[in-house]
Amino acid sequence: MKSKLLVVFSSLIVFNSCELPKSFKTSKTSHEVLKSEPACVWNNASQENFCEIEYWLRFWYEIEGIAWLERKKQIDTLSEQDDDVLKKILLSQGKSTPYQDRLRAQGWVESILPKLSQHMRRFILIALYQPSQDLLERESALVTLSKINTQQSFKIKEQQILLKKQQSQIDQLLNIETSIIQGIEKDKQ
Repeated sequence: MKSKLLVVFSSLIVFNSCELPKSFKTSKTSHEVLKSEPACVWNNASQENFCEIEYWLRFWYEIEGIAWLERKKQIDTLSEQDDDVLKKILLSQGKSTPYQDRLRAQGWVESILPKLSQHMRRFILIALYQPSQDLLERESALVTLSKINTQQSFKIKEQQILLKKQQSQIDQLLNIETSIIQGIEKDKQ
């Protein structure tokens, strides 16, 4: 009886253990399928043009070495189509991009985010929007500090001029006092 129970339990364990790896394989396979599917940039997959992320990464990489004035000319030629707006955004990300143009690109990002796929939206926020926002905030802080320093510099110059005037008036008063004292001493003699 014990041997029969042992055989039955052993069989159950063997059958269950055979089923376990199959379930792991199934979940891995479905996960691998999700990873191997090409990621589309746009939320609406019907946009056939420039859907694959590789195109956009290559575009971004290739424009990195272009001077700002050349990138500005390219931006001016682009339309308001979604793919052109994304190109404008990428063209506005170089280090030499002026503050106003970088700020305009932030507006473009905000307008196009709902049209992007979830993965691309997250990528744009992490790789472009937040770093650009941080840079804009730093530049704004530097401009503000520069204005404060300029104002303080003018105030210091005004105070120095006022001090020189006051010193001149004190010197004149001292000279008058000295001449009065000398006049009094001459009168005493």
